[in-house]
Amino acid sequence: FMESENRDVRKAAFNTLYERYKGLINTFSASFSSNIKKNIFYKNQRKFSSALKASLFSDNVSEEVYDNLIESVHNRLDLMHRYVRLRKRVLGLDELHMYDLYVPLVKDYDKKISYDEAKRMVTEGLSPLGEEYIDILKMGMSSGWIDVYENRGKTGGAYSWGAYGVHPYVLLNFQGKLNDVFTLAHEMGHALHTYYSHKHQPYINANYTIFVAEVASTCNEALLINHMIKNAKNNKEKLYLLNYFMEQFRGTVFRQTMFAEFEKITHELAERGEPLHAELLQKIYHELNE
Repeated sequence: FMESENRDVRKAAFNTLYERYKGLINTFSASFSSNIKKNIFYKNQRKFSSALKASLFSDNVSEEVYDNLIESVHNRLDLMHRYVRLRKRVLGLDELHMYDLYVPLVKDYDKKISYDEAKRMVTEGLSPLGEEYIDILKMGMSSGWIDVYENRGKTGGAYSWGAYGVHPYVLLNFQGKLNDVFTLAHEMGHALHTYYSHKHQPYINANYTIFVAEVASTCNEALLINHMIKNAKNNKEKLYLLNYFMEQFRGTVFRQTMFAEFEKITHELAERGEPLHAELLQKIYHELNE
């Protein structure tokens, strides 16, 4: 609904969803605040100078890396603003709202993709990773690693998981959209990362840290989009793919970093003893979105 070309549909979907959250705003705020208090308690008991340092310790990542990410994104917000101006102009809007962010800029392009076609597209897109990688990828996609389609009682979304000594498992909810093709590439990135790690590492060292977990999956998406743009059949398809790529970049780089900054600000406030009530949390989050 949030991708609908009908703005009234997008607005209604957005408001209906968030009205439910709004009704529980104090519960969410209390839960969030309690979680931060828990993090501060643990950092105090373990003698860390900040909750951030405590959080990064197990991944052996310095606070400078975290801060540098936020600073780097701040320094190039002009690119985000330029994209937003483009989106506003193409959609013919005077004002851009949150419910206008997900509708594709290229109209009347809604390609239905079969699962077999998606597997072929992913295989071709990831061919730069080499013959061995592709052989394992094909084996995984054809030998029961993946639970493909939606089903009654099945959880939403997608993920990859596994146990040491057993091949990885992937959960999808494939609906034949372009995003589902990229989800397949993404989750198989995780799956093959796990496969190689389990194959070459003893059990004690086989788990990889959350800091590097998304590298393999995001790399796969970048390879796939580059392949698809290069082989687009016409300008309309190419524009649709470029728009998709920009949206992924906005969500993966700018939006995720905004989440990181929100957590940093709220933890630092709590560490100074300030109460994190609903109004304050909403104000901080609103300003970051602006």
